[in-house]
Parts: sequence; C-alpha cells; structure tokens
Amino acid sequence: MTIEQQLEAIFNTGDPNMQDLANRAMALKQALEQKQLSAGEYTEMINDLYHEKNINESVQDLQLKENINTAMNALVNLASMY
Repeated sequence: MTIEQQLEAIFNTGDPNMQDLANRAMALKQALEQKQLSAGEYTEMINDLYHEKNINESVQDLQLKENINTAMNALVNLASMY
C-alpha cells in the first residue's frame, strides 16, 4: 500500500481529527517533495504530527492505528530520499 493509499484510508474513516491528520501529513509530504522543507524540518514536523495528543485520544480501531503507524513511518523514511 502506498503512502497516499494509507493516508486516504486514514482520511476515509470519517473522523474529523483523522481527516485533519491525513491532510496535514499529505501537505508536509508535498512540501518536502517540492523542496519547501528540508529533510530535517520535515522529519520534525511529521514526528510532531504523529505525537499529537488527539491521535491517541481519537483512535479506537486497531487497524487504523496500524495504518497511521505505517504511513507515518513511511513519511519519515521519505526524508532520506531528499
């Protein structure tokens, strides 16, 4: 599953907090790809996004937690390509 597909799955939960998370993660990914962020800035921002309080409070579904973890790890790893 691609990063985009994982973020889409997170977005499609219908949970506004998860939709916001997916949108923000995609925006950061695009900013990295367009060289608007350094790899270090991007990694820090993705990690901050991942650790936000609302993720732990909002996520109930184990599969969704797995999708978030996989997507966020893939997003962090993306920085090594830039």
